[in-house]
Amino acid sequence: MSRPHSGNRGCVLVSEGVFVLIVTVLTLTAMAGSIHFKHTHPRKQNRLTRLSHARCIVVVTEDLCGGSRYSVRLAEMLRRRGVPMTFAVPAWEAYAYPDRMRKLRELGGDLINHANDGGASYAFLGRPGKVAGLPAEKQREIIHAAQKWIRKATGVRPIAFRAPGLAIDENTYRALVEEGIWVDSSKIYTRPGTRGAPRWIAIDGHRILEVPIACYAEWRYEHGQPVEPEFLCSFADDLFVRPKIATGHPEEALENLKRGFDQYYRHGRPGRPTVFVVLFHEHITANPKYWWIILEFVDYARSHPGVAFATIDEVAELARHGQRFTAF
Repeated sequence: MSRPHSGNRGCVLVSEGVFVLIVTVLTLTAMAGSIHFKHTHPRKQNRLTRLSHARCIVVVTEDLCGGSRYSVRLAEMLRRRGVPMTFAVPAWEAYAYPDRMRKLRELGGDLINHANDGGASYAFLGRPGKVAGLPAEKQREIIHAAQKWIRKATGVRPIAFRAPGLAIDENTYRALVEEGIWVDSSKIYTRPGTRGAPRWIAIDGHRILEVPIACYAEWRYEHGQPVEPEFLCSFADDLFVRPKIATGHPEEALENLKRGFDQYYRHGRPGRPTVFVVLFHEHITANPKYWWIILEFVDYARSHPGVAFATIDEVAELARHGQRFTAF
């Protein structure tokens, strides 16, 4: 009667041990994923989980200033492509067009506070344009008005803000904290190592999450090596898209959007994405003849594996739950 070979038994035991170890790791990973978003609605949890696995998250935003009836049509078109939009809403527009605000919400759009930007703001609040530079209480009064009317129109109180003219100061941050706003998207970071990732800013013992607007660098080369950025270009369309249209070369605006996206995509990693926030104003979005720039850009970004589209609020929720992003 032959004895079983001890070497084979050892191999079986090792194999079983490896199998158990793999199962344990996978189980713990799944548990960690479920705990990560355990306080959110199941549908929202599933969406946030998918976003957390992306390589690059694209956020399409628009600053409203009176043409929101066109914005509704654009939001409908983008929704058919699976792309939600984020709308920065001034107080007067939420007051004047509550039905449009509700429709934008129904289309999956997020509405964020845009203070009193726009030409009609003077009649509504007595002070149009930038809030930066004003005393903290005055800034809070203006920001509060937008909170009030957006909530009255939609039933939702914004958690995010974009400063008129992208001008923000310490008093603005303090006013945001007092209004319960903990997300801002007014900054454009240009230094190496700062682009592509939201960051937390400390304000009087509180934290504000800055979700920066995207920019990209064109580098000057010498002897085949990059020396310095030739220029840094924001994707706020006043500085980027509009000049190309004004000079009769809108196709260059699309190409530069693609090139900027390519930089963010190249640096992103699955599970640790970059965040590409593009900003449009209504001289683009209220002119359907220019929508092809936005739609073709969206289709281009969608063609890349690992790209997801989200709102600023969704990016903020990821950050709040500990999501790590890639800065470059």
